[in-house]
Amino acid sequence: MSDELAPVPENLADPAVVAACVEVLRQQPAALVTDIDGTISAIAPTPFEAVVHAEALLALEQLTDLLAAVAVVSGRAPADGAAMVGLPQLTYVGNHGLERIVRGAPWTHPVAEAARPAIAAALADIQASVLAAGEAPWLIIENKGVTGTVHYRLAEDPEAAAALLEPLATVAAERYGLRVVPGRMIVELRPALALNKGTAIRELVAELGVRGVVFFGDDVTDVDGFTALRALRDEGLAATLNVGVLAAETPEIVAQTVDLHVNGVPACAATMLEIARQLRA
Repeated sequence: MSDELAPVPENLADPAVVAACVEVLRQQPAALVTDIDGTISAIAPTPFEAVVHAEALLALEQLTDLLAAVAVVSGRAPADGAAMVGLPQLTYVGNHGLERIVRGAPWTHPVAEAARPAIAAALADIQASVLAAGEAPWLIIENKGVTGTVHYRLAEDPEAAAALLEPLATVAAERYGLRVVPGRMIVELRPALALNKGTAIRELVAELGVRGVVFFGDDVTDVDGFTALRALRDEGLAATLNVGVLAAETPEIVAQTVDLHVNGVPACAATMLEIARQLRA
């Protein structure tokens, strides 16, 4: 990890992280981008039980008055993300950049749209194969339309569940022309497109002419965003900052890729709220 800050209580904003974020976001026009699950919403036993932290909601609402854009970039479908957050003035990028809702107008990549039947068929194959191997009450299949996620968080032995699922997902992906992306207690199926959170953030920066952008994320799929922001910085196109939201399950690659970190969702929410306060001041 690039920062050497001492850990802070997870319910407090870290002054050094806040100061670094504010410095970047004062490079107007500026944008704050955040993931949802594990970042502004605690990881729940199932994706349907997750709730966005109240302080994070308040912070995002305040930041919309202070920045050129506030965007949610998530693996969830954008309509799902918009329903969770409940702030229509935000930009919602879902399914890792394959879909978005901007000012209420939805958009889906045409190749991703065409992949809906393949996603459904691949998920059905995986489910059938897992059930054929024995009872699997832990299995959760989430069809998000243009992507699909297989969850194994509820498994008593997550390593065994992953060992079962990953080859099945690989076979299904090859059969239907999809690709497999691992995540935090999940296996994802996506269309064979070179789109991800990083490409989505770069498009946002280009469309708005953003000069400063901060991205909060916590998982392997956020690394594409971290890498994109670092490239924008290296290319001299924008001031950027990657902030990791770390927890016990955080993949090591996240800690290795971020610039700074906060410890857990409550600290992320408190940090965002303090950023809004200082920008307003």
